[in-house]
Amino acid sequence: MPMFSIDENCVKCGLCADLCPAGIIKTDESKAPFVAGEVEGRCIRCGQCVSFCPVRACYLDFQPVGDRVVVDAGLMPSAESAETLLRSRRSVRRFKDEPLPRALIEGLLDTARYAPTASNSQEVRWVVSETREKTKAIAGRVIEFFRETAAAIAVGDEGARPYSGIVGVWDGGYDIITRGAPNLALAVMPSENRFHADGAIALTYLELAAHANGVGCCWAGFVTMAARNNRELCRSVGVRDDETIVGGQMMGFPAPAVAISKLLPPRKPIDVSWM
Repeated sequence: MPMFSIDENCVKCGLCADLCPAGIIKTDESKAPFVAGEVEGRCIRCGQCVSFCPVRACYLDFQPVGDRVVVDAGLMPSAESAETLLRSRRSVRRFKDEPLPRALIEGLLDTARYAPTASNSQEVRWVVSETREKTKAIAGRVIEFFRETAAAIAVGDEGARPYSGIVGVWDGGYDIITRGAPNLALAVMPSENRFHADGAIALTYLELAAHANGVGCCWAGFVTMAARNNRELCRSVGVRDDETIVGGQMMGFPAPAVAISKLLPPRKPIDVSWM
C-alpha cells in the first residue's frame, strides 16, 4: 500500500493537494490526487489531507483506519463558551481526598492525545499515579532530592535558600510538592526528541479538558524540576534512562470552595509588536 491513497469516493476536488504543506500531493490528468514514491519521504505526517477531505476518501498508511472518527460540528462550543473555558481556568491547590476514576483520567488523556506534535510524531506518553499514597510517595522522593541538594550547597550560600525553604514547609506537615492531590499525571518524551514543547502542549490540553469535566489541575513544577536533575526519581516511576519527564499536572476533584472561580483573574495588558 502506498503512503497516500484514495478510494472510489474521491470527487477529485483537489483540496488535499491544496492543503498539503509539503506540496507533495499532485493530481494526474483526471485530477485524481497522488504522491510520487520518490517524494513520500518529504511528508511531514500532519494528516491534513485526511482530516479535511469532504468525502473521507483519503488514506495514509501510518494512520489506523479505525481512528477515523467523524467530527460532530454541532458539538462545537460558541466562541463565548470557549473563551470562558480558557479564561476561567485556575490552578487548583485544594482537592478532595477521593482519587479520580481511572475511566475519567483515560478520557482526559484520550483528548490530550489530539494535541499537536512536531511532525505529528505523537511521542508523548504518560505516567499516572492512581492514589494519594502513590502521589505523596513521589512528592517524598522530590523532597529528599531537594534536601540532599540543599545540604550539598555551602552553608550560607543563597542558592540553598529555596531548597531549604521548600523542605522546611514539608517538614512542617504541609505537602508543598503535590498539594494534597490524589493523582499526578507526568508527560514523558524521548530525550532525543528536540521538541519537548510537545509535552507542554499535551499537558495544556489535559488541563483544559480536565477543567471542562470539573477536574482541578495544577502544574507540578517542583516534581518537574527534581525529575530533570535526578535519574533515580525518574526510574522510580518507570521512566527509562533515554526518556525525560517534561512536565506534570497534579489532578483531582477540587474542594467545593474552589470548584468554579467567581471572577476572571486580572492579567497584564497584551504586549504585542505589529510588523
